[in-house]
Amino acid sequence: MTRFYVLINSTGIEEVAATELPKLPELQKLVGIPGQQAYLEPVYQCYSDRSITILCDEEFLRKAHQPTMLTPQRVILQGQVLVVAMDNQIEDFCLLTQQQVELVKRETKLYQVNSR
Repeated sequence: MTRFYVLINSTGIEEVAATELPKLPELQKLVGIPGQQAYLEPVYQCYSDRSITILCDEEFLRKAHQPTMLTPQRVILQGQVLVVAMDNQIEDFCLLTQQQVELVKRETKLYQVNSR
């Protein structure tokens, strides 16, 4: 069964097929600015499937990233964000199923200046 993670940035929502979740350094690169250290900040329980988790750079405000998306709870996240799942049995992040990817696409709103 194919699994995925989802990247969300100013150009849209991209599903990426993967055999395993990228390791921490790669995750940090995915949410960070090239050449700058990124620290992952998980944002939990934003979607109707509570296991879906958003990872972003915890310093996105200080680094002045542009607004990217509105979570289903209308929280504005900035910079490139990564969407994965949380496996409660192992208490760690894991890849999404195709069904979860479709839910992310349905429930995510890309940020637009007038979207508040």
